[in-house]
Amino acid sequence: MNFGGVDRMKTQATRSGYPEQYYPNTEELKKDEMRVVALGTGRPFLRRSQANASWLVELGNGDKFVFDFGFGSQMNFTALEIPYSEVNAWFATHLHTDHVGDFGQVWVGSWTGGRLKPLEVYGPSGLEPKFGFRHFCEKQMESYAWDTNSRVGALPAVGAEVNIHEFDYSKTQVVYEDAGVKIISFPAVHQVDGPVSFRLEWNGLTFVYSGDTTPSQFFIDNAKEADVVVHETFNTVEQLMDRSGYDERTARAIGTYIHSAPEEASVVLKEIDPRLAVVFHFFNDFDTTPEIRERIRRHYQGPLAMATDFMVINVTKEHIVTRMAEVSEHVWPNKSKHAGFGEAKRKPMPQMSDWLKEAQLFPKQDSPRGLIYKGD
Repeated sequence: MNFGGVDRMKTQATRSGYPEQYYPNTEELKKDEMRVVALGTGRPFLRRSQANASWLVELGNGDKFVFDFGFGSQMNFTALEIPYSEVNAWFATHLHTDHVGDFGQVWVGSWTGGRLKPLEVYGPSGLEPKFGFRHFCEKQMESYAWDTNSRVGALPAVGAEVNIHEFDYSKTQVVYEDAGVKIISFPAVHQVDGPVSFRLEWNGLTFVYSGDTTPSQFFIDNAKEADVVVHETFNTVEQLMDRSGYDERTARAIGTYIHSAPEEASVVLKEIDPRLAVVFHFFNDFDTTPEIRERIRRHYQGPLAMATDFMVINVTKEHIVTRMAEVSEHVWPNKSKHAGFGEAKRKPMPQMSDWLKEAQLFPKQDSPRGLIYKGD
């Protein structure tokens, strides 16, 4: 049986008192509970049904973390109606655009959406400084210079601030630790040096996210017996040739050398033996997913979810429940969480040239109330 990409006969998941669907802002997490939401599960080729890679982890202590922020993922994040100020930190596994392409929205979009604290972003170094996360962020921010300068004064100054935390990609190490939450980075084997995977530990629960990786001992060692393991797998070589039109050489390079083939991911998942295995990074279609599932089942027979966008996983020590979120396509920033936005400190607003001001049909002037019509 299949529901929302979940093999429910294998997960043995029951509703355990949860509604069939998850509706944002209708369920408060228990103090010992974790909620994982798939914000993006697709391939680098962006399509409406699946955004690029991104995963949200919410904890019962109020903490929230996002792992990867590929193109399109932030539309799914905002659909959950979570204020950006409530996100503790954002983590990048590597610098492929399908994992960090929404950086501009994470930074500027969250600023315009009410974030009232500096943005905290974490990512790996590279073999050279220019291949590292700090270089990526700083160059991205430089490229948005006109955009951000034009918003100064209209928006709280603190929203423009970004704290970049770059760490050594080659080490297994704690990169974040606060309020009982520990996030560990460890190397991923993905085409060239630089990529990492993450392990989050909190309250006796563990979430492990591969990012992009081919099967590796690093992952097995760091994901053993975790509660929820999200591991990438690509469409099969045959599907890449048939549906994407790749020649065999290209399909094998993408599907087995750069990414994990389903039958290879199967071996890793069998070795790890998680409470729930989640596979993502493939196009989850009715005519492709059954073959991917069958190949994973060649070795791994445990609880399995075939990820798609807006899959929701609630985790406690007693149960794991998988279902889908029902969201609106017409969300606004969450006004109930914007207390203090108007009082936050601002810098002077930049001015346009006089010759542009002279062309204004309705000229404005600054006042304690903000910009008003001249003469009011």
